[in-house]
Amino acid sequence: MLHLVSAAIRSFFCATSGNIGIMAAMIMPVALGAGGVSIDASNIMWAKSTLQNATDAAALAAASGLANEHMSVDEAKRQARVFLSTRMIGAVEALSSTGSEARLGSPDVTIASESTGVGTGKRFVVSVKSDFAVPLTPLSRILGATDMTVHAESESKGQTATESSLSMFLVLDKSGSMNEATNKKGVNKLQSLKLAVEGLLAQLTKADPNGKYVRTAAIAYNNKEDAPSGLSWDEGVTLAYVKKLASGGSTDSSGAMKTAYAALTGPAETAEHVAMTGLTPKRFLVLMTDGDNTAAKNDTDTKAVCDKARSTQTTVYTVAFMAPAKGKSLLSSCATTSANFFQAEDADALIAAFASIGRDASMLAVRLTK
Repeated sequence: MLHLVSAAIRSFFCATSGNIGIMAAMIMPVALGAGGVSIDASNIMWAKSTLQNATDAAALAAASGLANEHMSVDEAKRQARVFLSTRMIGAVEALSSTGSEARLGSPDVTIASESTGVGTGKRFVVSVKSDFAVPLTPLSRILGATDMTVHAESESKGQTATESSLSMFLVLDKSGSMNEATNKKGVNKLQSLKLAVEGLLAQLTKADPNGKYVRTAAIAYNNKEDAPSGLSWDEGVTLAYVKKLASGGSTDSSGAMKTAYAALTGPAETAEHVAMTGLTPKRFLVLMTDGDNTAAKNDTDTKAVCDKARSTQTTVYTVAFMAPAKGKSLLSSCATTSANFFQAEDADALIAAFASIGRDASMLAVRLTK
């Protein structure tokens, strides 16, 4: 009898007719589990990326609101939470399944602020952290887990005003061509320039409302330079000068550039800032034209001032306003970097160019740091 049982067992394990079915039965759960893990891995990676993008956006939104001073700290925190939740709605819907839903954890938003040490400005550091529970597929749940939690955190910094004092001199074309029409009905080039300067000065005033850290001036030119406004703590003085400009004559930017540069970099200007705040100012020279200089020497002399400015850490911005190729070429070569050169082909672009210069100068910046 024992011999017969032993033979039967050997016969069962040596038989080949049913091996495929047995192996399939053994492998199937493993294969299904592996398939589920593959799908879940893809979902988890996508959820992690989506959550990171959402926390980045939430931190930037809060920092931007604080830097532009239209939100309180509590409002900025609420904004970050709402922004994050809104961004994750699509992910929650896409990953939720019957009996198990994707869940966004309560965001942790912290905001630290401190004085910049200069003027009325403040620095803000916004930190946003959150978790997101990603439900696993039924194929993976046979392994025992129902979801996987991913985590993301972001930090963004912003500040409301300058960290140092500054002096800015505007060198503005008032030649006869500035009387030409623009894309705005009833608004010529000179009127557009006045609006653009007004916007730039408004940003500087906002950054320094007490008039202790920013000094500005303007000088106009056609074929000869006008008397400058003189550097002043009051942006209103510069604006009044610009608003009185009238167009006429041909074009020579060289004399006005020399005068502006000399006033901007002279020891008297530094002394004004040191006496007020103890700070050495950052210097900005803004050259705007809508045409060509009438003589090659005018170009050479203008370019020489720009080259000298580079050697003295004076930032030169240039704005070519509906200018011909030669004028654009001069201004492009004069700008401190390519980012400091603006081509404005209509009134709106001119206003935007001056607004960009104002933002750069007043350092109203928000940047993602990690």
